[in-house]
Amino acid sequence: MTAAAAIGAELNLGFETLDSGGTPLGWSFAGDAEAVGDATAVEGERSLKLTRATAAGITRVTQRVPAALLRAGGDSERTARLRLTGLARTSAPGVSAALWLRVDGPRGPLFLDSAGYGREPTGEPTAAGTDASGSDSEWRRFEIELPFPRDVDEIAFGLSVRGQGSAWFDALELGAIVTDGRPPAAPTAVRYLDAALALMREHSLRRAEVDWPMLRTQALEHARGATTAAEAHLAVRFAVRELADRHSYLQSAAATRTLAATAVSNARTGAPLTAPSGRRLGELGYLEVPGFAGGTPVQQVEFAEALKNAVQAVEEGMVCGWVVDLRRNTGGNVWPMLAGLGPLLGDGELAASVYPDGRRVAVWHREGQAGFGDYTQLRVRSPYRVAATVPVAVLQGPATASSAEVLAVAFRGRAETRSFGAPTRGLSAGNRTFALPDGASLVLTVAATSDLAGRVYAGPIAPDEIVAGAGERRAAEAPADAVLDAAVAWLTAGASCR
Repeated sequence: MTAAAAIGAELNLGFETLDSGGTPLGWSFAGDAEAVGDATAVEGERSLKLTRATAAGITRVTQRVPAALLRAGGDSERTARLRLTGLARTSAPGVSAALWLRVDGPRGPLFLDSAGYGREPTGEPTAAGTDASGSDSEWRRFEIELPFPRDVDEIAFGLSVRGQGSAWFDALELGAIVTDGRPPAAPTAVRYLDAALALMREHSLRRAEVDWPMLRTQALEHARGATTAAEAHLAVRFAVRELADRHSYLQSAAATRTLAATAVSNARTGAPLTAPSGRRLGELGYLEVPGFAGGTPVQQVEFAEALKNAVQAVEEGMVCGWVVDLRRNTGGNVWPMLAGLGPLLGDGELAASVYPDGRRVAVWHREGQAGFGDYTQLRVRSPYRVAATVPVAVLQGPATASSAEVLAVAFRGRAETRSFGAPTRGLSAGNRTFALPDGASLVLTVAATSDLAGRVYAGPIAPDEIVAGAGERRAAEAPADAVLDAAVAWLTAGASCR
């Protein structure tokens, strides 16, 4: 048995071994779906079938393995890549099925990528299949390659399904590929890598801490065998990781095109956009502010309008306090969020971006306009002012990230405001997008975020009041919500609600 086959058998990558309930062993399942070993298979006797009854949400299937299991001959000194391949098919066009691969190091996730239906296929159809309802679909093979640095601790990988319907997975393979014996990168790939490195060297927030000649040498090792710009992407991703800001990333040309035309809730995952929502909690107003990324200028204004209109609609009956829930907000474009929340934030400077050269550029809101420095970034069509300035409770947690953390910082400068929950993700620094020659984009962290008092945030932002268990919850989904209860208790005890 080859090493790859042995790993496949040990990890049950073909879904052949089932428990007493018919579910493949060795895998963990999260999300609402029926998971069974199914007789529809390309290789072996079984595949994994996941069936979702609702379109909302996502189902994830996961395994975690120590990096040492995948090291070729136990040699951690050679340049290598990780490769995950597998087959997938779906029962309907609205079902999104994907493989995903994540590389973890001492400071957390280093690389994350996915491939599947709803993204660009990496191969031609391999076989045909028919589900029980008679809907035809095709098995396709998908592949992910990521850098495999020497300080990697753990590999996480698995499958994900969105939409209502069924998806099948079969014949997964996971292994390491040693690349230091490949020929040097071709001139086209080297030029592409050098263009990306030049942008990093000029704009990265941590540029003064990087040994650039050494980084180029290491990146060229990861680019071995590359003949095109696309084949140099992996080396660029390695270089971005070495910036150590945890917020910069390489965005593919396909994702760049999609985001220019389509608004989503998360630019990295492409998760569908969720509209802002508001409701009354007795005499309190409650706003849930989701993430917003990409989109056309019109879509950005529509999001800001929806958020502003939610404030206006909730306030029609007057409120004695507000709850602003950022726990599901993973960030994106801060300007629609700021413009929409302007009625609660008020007018004036809210925060600032601080650059390595010492420049400080204000983030502000005035009369329905969200701005940066001397320029308006976005404005609502008709500004709205709340009838009275009342206390605000901000809810935050480990999923609160990026632009959502900037919102949390902006609220810190507001009077009568208190935050509840758990520390945020720690990605509050400002990003800027740079175009690369092949249409891909380099999203670089270029500035730190500071509050009105001048405090610069370089990691997770702790709330004013930590609520026990808040960090274990991904969102406010459970009936018992201790974070919301704490916020409501603080608001209702205040003078405005008495």
